[in-house]
Amino acid sequence: MATVAGAGDGSLQPTFKRAARIWWAWVWRSLVFGGAAGFFASLVLNLSGILNRISEKAGQYLGAAVGVALAVPVGIWVFQMVLEKDFGEFRIRLVPKAPADPT
Repeated sequence: MATVAGAGDGSLQPTFKRAARIWWAWVWRSLVFGGAAGFFASLVLNLSGILNRISEKAGQYLGAAVGVALAVPVGIWVFQMVLEKDFGEFRIRLVPKAPADPT
């Protein structure tokens, strides 16, 4: 399933292969950097001893809250990395929309 990109503006069609390359660039970076951030947070929580002083349920909630607090900025940072990546035959560019025709 391909969608038509702007005709004559020099853009490429967003083919399945190109979309898969972008998706993979995002997925593996998310796994690596998200995993590293999660490992670091787990290490800090364990070394601080805070998990030994709270209930198991509170520890689960704290772990989930820390995970979400880390996942959002790490996910945005990874997405920014992909936006800046050179994919060889193409790059992702953010182009401002043309102003609406006032007629």
